This record gives sequence, C-alpha cells and structure tokens, in this order.
Amino acid sequence: MTHSSERDLSVVIIAFNEEANLTRCLQSLPQGVEIILLDSDSTDRTADVARSFGAKVYQRAFTNFAEQKNAAIAYATRSWILALDADEELDPVLASLIVQTIQMAPRDITAFSLPRKLVFMGRRMRFGKTQDRPIRLFQRGQARYEGSIHEELKLQQGQLGRLRSGCLWHHSYRDLSDYFVRFNRYTTAIAERHVREGRTAPLLGHVFRPWFEFLTRYVVRLGFLDGYPGYTYALISSLYAYVKYAKLRELKAVADVR
Repeated sequence: MTHSSERDLSVVIIAFNEEANLTRCLQSLPQGVEIILLDSDSTDRTADVARSFGAKVYQRAFTNFAEQKNAAIAYATRSWILALDADEELDPVLASLIVQTIQMAPRDITAFSLPRKLVFMGRRMRFGKTQDRPIRLFQRGQARYEGSIHEELKLQQGQLGRLRSGCLWHHSYRDLSDYFVRFNRYTTAIAERHVREGRTAPLLGHVFRPWFEFLTRYVVRLGFLDGYPGYTYALISSLYAYVKYAKLRELKAVADVR
C-alpha cells in the first residue's frame, strides 16, 4: 500500500553521465512517485542530482539497453511503472493524464503508449517523422524489454492502450557532434549484427534509400515546416540506412578476403 500523498507509480530511469539532462526530466514528474535510477558508474553528478529529487539510486555495469532497463524495472515497488530516458521530459498535460490513467485504467489494459516528439537543434519538432508512440507506462510484472540495440518493451499479457493528450519531449542530441557520435555507433552495431545473422546489403535498395527517405521526411511528412532544423534533420537522417548498409558491405568484403 502507498501513503495517501504517494502515487501508485514508479518512474524508472537508466543513466550514464546524464547530469545535464536529469534535472529537467525529474522536474517534469508528477509529485509523490517513486523514482528509481539505475546508474552505470557515472563520472559526473548524475547520482547526486537523482538523490536530490528523492530517487533511489542503484549501480550496475552496462551490458545492453534491454538488460539494463529490465534490471531497473526489478527495483520498482509500485503497481504501475513509467520507464523514461534521462533526456526525456513530460509536459504538464501528459504528467496529469498519467496520474489519472493509473487510477482509472480498465483491468484488461496493462500498458499504454505515449505521444513523443523530438527536440532538435533547440526546436520542438512537429513534422518530418520526428514523432512516435513508445510503450512506456505499464503494470509491474506485465512487460519486459527485448533487443540489444533498439530495445522494445514487450507485453507479457493484457491489452495495449493509448494516451492521446500531452507530449513526451525527447531532447535526444546535445548538438550535431553528439548526433554523429551516436549515428556512427548505432550504424556500426547494426551492421555487425547483420553480419552475424548472415544478411546482405541490397545494392540498389541502399543506394536509392537516402533519396527516398529525404523526400518522405522533408516533403511528404512536411519537415520543411520545421524550418532549418527540419531540413537538417531530414538530410542527416536520410543517410542512416545508406551508411548502415555501406558498413555491412564493407564488413562482408573484409570477411571474404580473410
């Protein structure tokens, strides 16, 4: 049982050197929630910032995102769990809706997806495939993360609902340098996984994919309405699939020589 001043909600966050983002994230949370932060031996003040908001802080060496998030979930003690990244921020409408939802959710619905939008180059993006609906709110014991690179939350049982109001703002990249560091890391990891799985790179598909992706994001999905950040995001995002498959072809060529 929780006290009357507490919400029946645990907020779970994994972090590594997230001092710059964490205060914004924690300030956006509803009052009275349990905060669980699983740190990966940060060298900045991540743990201190979390404790200043009353968080319970635990340490675990990082393995992969799914395992790290499942480990964090295991520390939660309340009936509902909200899984956030340290660079995310609830707007007031969504924070209030989450509180209402956990009080009135139908019994057959065990998880909810949330509306999320990207903040890029200081702009709150509205168009150009910068929105998604990740599953983040779920009953404890009813969902687990799977996948070592782009992890996904999988329901164990029950139905999925949708929260339609408010927004989860994703401050994903500090700057363009940070974007390309992640770009390089993720495209390499995916290419290496494809090699292990025996997959090949479609030549024409990956040569023309970036052009199709740019037109889809910038024109069809109205990315031009987000101004210069919209153009920049559409352009650099369009290269992602190309570089991923180019690295795959490179890795396979090296393996064939050996």
